[in-house]
Amino acid sequence: MADYYVNREWVPIEKAGIPLDEAGFLRGDGIFESLSLENGGFFRLGDHLNRLFDGLEKIRIQSEESKEELAGVIRRSEEHNVRTDAIIRVIVTRGIYEGSPWDYSGPNSLYITHTPPPELPESPAKVVYLDETNYPLIRRHPAIKSLNYLGNMLAKMDAHDTGAFEPILYNKDGYITEGGIRNIFYVKAGVLLTPPLSLGILPGTMRDAVMEVAEREDINWEERLISIDEVGDTDEAFLTSTAVKILPVEWINWTSDYVVTSRLTDALNTFIEQEREF
Repeated sequence: MADYYVNREWVPIEKAGIPLDEAGFLRGDGIFESLSLENGGFFRLGDHLNRLFDGLEKIRIQSEESKEELAGVIRRSEEHNVRTDAIIRVIVTRGIYEGSPWDYSGPNSLYITHTPPPELPESPAKVVYLDETNYPLIRRHPAIKSLNYLGNMLAKMDAHDTGAFEPILYNKDGYITEGGIRNIFYVKAGVLLTPPLSLGILPGTMRDAVMEVAEREDINWEERLISIDEVGDTDEAFLTSTAVKILPVEWINWTSDYVVTSRLTDALNTFIEQEREF
């Protein structure tokens, strides 16, 4: 029997639901985290919880649970999940509104779900570059993992319509920011490049791990502005996220031999196995 955690109770999936006056449902008023359960273990659960609690603080939600208590609930999710490999989503919302939403100070809501890992495209995956000013995205620094993903979903739809797996977004100044739901890296002249967090992009857990692995592998890396006009001159490119880890990408009239990407992928997989928490 598989269960979801619905407002602090394990409920069979077929009976799980949320009230219609739930803050997350009505207004996207909440924060979420996606974790990878692989071979029965988690990678950097603490980092995910730190980002979750940072986001909650920024939107003025006080968690009912401590980080340690929430970690315990997340670990117990494996007992209620028929899979040893899954994407675990932790959602915290402002709660079930009573009265004015902006004046609500009651208990928040906590939900935990699990789904199969996503099917990944053949590598390298196709991407398309899109102007993010066409989408209602939330850009703030530091970024938060808000439930409001409307802009991201519209960009993903437009990318899908072109046959691409992921959109790569650039801002009004022509600088690359991130993928629709993933971080982006490039390799140029042997140096690993990724956009800076100051652009309002999400500080991805796998993004951080890749930079840590790059240091271990003596691969130089930089967080810097990357112009849309520069990407055609890069040597390699890949996406990162909890679900895909490292995914090489290509676009129209551009591909690569992915030498550095392959090296990083092997090193990252080893690193994840060493760091996995059971």
